[in-house]
Amino acid sequence: MKAWLAVVALTVVPLVGCGSSRELNKARIAANTAKKDADTLRAENNALKAKVSELELELTAVTKERDELKAAAEQPAPAAVPASGKKRSGKR
Repeated sequence: MKAWLAVVALTVVPLVGCGSSRELNKARIAANTAKKDADTLRAENNALKAKVSELELELTAVTKERDELKAAAEQPAPAAVPASGKKRSGKR
């Protein structure tokens, strides 16, 4: 919405130049405000895109770890091998 307002303000500024200097100054102020708002929104958008990329990488790592653990859990357990050697007697 604010970007649209900037476009309208920048379009109207040349037309206002024919009117009083107060109107021209008001239009310039509005255009500058809209331009600053658009720059702020672009910076915030870029920061959010970076955060999304970071979270996607983290999600990929967690998904891979989950799949590895799932595969390890599905493998059959190795059979128990009896220990070799003498049996202990109950006496000490």
